[in-house]
Amino acid sequence: MKVDDPTPKSFLDHLEDLRWVIIKSAVVFAVAAGASLAFTKPLLQLLYEPLRRAGQDPAQMLRVLGVIDPLSIQLDLALMGGVLVALPFVLYFVGQFVLPGLTRREARALLPAFFAGALLFVGGVVFCFKLLLPQTLRFFFDLAAWQGFRTEWTVQNYVDFVLQMLLAFGLSFELPLVLVLLNVLGIVSSAGLRQYRRHTLVGLVVFASCVVPATDPFSLGTLILPMYCLYEATIWITRMLEKGRERDSLDSY
Repeated sequence: MKVDDPTPKSFLDHLEDLRWVIIKSAVVFAVAAGASLAFTKPLLQLLYEPLRRAGQDPAQMLRVLGVIDPLSIQLDLALMGGVLVALPFVLYFVGQFVLPGLTRREARALLPAFFAGALLFVGGVVFCFKLLLPQTLRFFFDLAAWQGFRTEWTVQNYVDFVLQMLLAFGLSFELPLVLVLLNVLGIVSSAGLRQYRRHTLVGLVVFASCVVPATDPFSLGTLILPMYCLYEATIWITRMLEKGRERDSLDSY
């Protein structure tokens, strides 16, 4: 992947490069999703872990009621497995498309961001899987017990809920990478990010209140604190990028 490539390209050439990024990403996702089909049973056992951490036995609580539910569950697992495995490759393909138009200094700052994007996604998934999901499931189980209901969930409903939560948190943790890319493109600035600190904190509180069913400070803080720390880290990273661009502009004179 060439950085600061002086070779001019037409608009159609850029469209062709983008088309190949999409094609390669789709192929990697299809291969990863297909491979995930072979590990349906181990993946199911892994997804049952938050329920076990919540103090419940999956064999006693989960049921299959629909005729095609087993197939739907398998397809959902293949989709999630495809996303998790394909993401680092997709980021690499995007890097191949973007980096030739950047200076070497910008590329040195941005290259780690592409690799960090995959780590951030996995970090969001692990954070939700290990900390938030057991607490959330325990809350719903206790709420049903308080209302006098016998708790039995369908496997389809449980798997969909867990996968949606994992995907939502994984994507939420991509916020720093998105903001860094917008800064490189000149759409947002570190000063603007600093100016909207309070607005961001309010937005994170609202987001956490919608996603986390429990309303105690600890439950909300498990999402708000890491997201706000990532936001502050993004402000520092974008400022470093801006200083590098300012030095480049001064050296060019």
